[in-house]
Amino acid sequence: MRNIEDKTLVKQANLIRISYGAEDDCPLFAALTFDLEKDCCPIFPTAIGMEVGLPKIIRLLEKYKIECTFFATGEIAESYPKTLKEIAKKHELACHSYFHETFDKMTAQKTSRIEESRNVLQRTVNQEIIGFRAPKFLVSGELYQVLARLGFRYDSSLTWFKPQHLRMTPPIQEFRVQLPSAFLNFPLGPRVFMKILKVSSFPVMCFHCWEAVDVRSLLTMPTVNSAYTRYFRPDMWVNTGDGFLGRLESLIGSLLKAGFHFVTLRDYVINLRTSK
Repeated sequence: MRNIEDKTLVKQANLIRISYGAEDDCPLFAALTFDLEKDCCPIFPTAIGMEVGLPKIIRLLEKYKIECTFFATGEIAESYPKTLKEIAKKHELACHSYFHETFDKMTAQKTSRIEESRNVLQRTVNQEIIGFRAPKFLVSGELYQVLARLGFRYDSSLTWFKPQHLRMTPPIQEFRVQLPSAFLNFPLGPRVFMKILKVSSFPVMCFHCWEAVDVRSLLTMPTVNSAYTRYFRPDMWVNTGDGFLGRLESLIGSLLKAGFHFVTLRDYVINLRTSK
């Protein structure tokens, strides 16, 4: 394992490697994932991230010939079917709920919406949807029972930065997210990202399409939900837009230089995992 100065990072990295049964001579794979949803949901009712931010992200992925996983909500699939069909030609699409609802408390309606959102995605792109991610990483044991019953092959709702997640052991394949996406946009964020990711056996990164837009510009829109603006934390807007894209490109370049290969979560479940 590579040397890391920060003991906290070393401890976290060890947990990650143990979780996936990594060895030092394992091939280096990484998964880049993006959530396709309304802007800073539920603060803005818009989807500027889909219309302006996503094309910039796609161009960046094409530049480095990277395949990734996009977690889309059902309402986004219904509003942007052509966009999702184009994405599905080169990347994986997975389920991100229907209306970006949370699942720390389950109801029959929420269960129905998970199934409905997956059906919408499958009809839109004519592909089987096998993965799920809960909005805001808010989950419950009941959620995983539902996912298993509905036939999802994997989940990516748990993290290494939420203490309540560490003891959870879902009944389906779990891909834990290493760090909050906003961490990349703060001072020393890229450095911390690289230290964590480079010692992880299979780093999973999660970002949002709206991070590729200057989120502060959305505050001037007349449709902004003023009831939520008091929750407009700095981590939602610091270095979004071109700043985010620049840091993301730098991170991608550093990982490629370190020998990582980018794969979709579907690829890992179907091809890499079964070949071990």
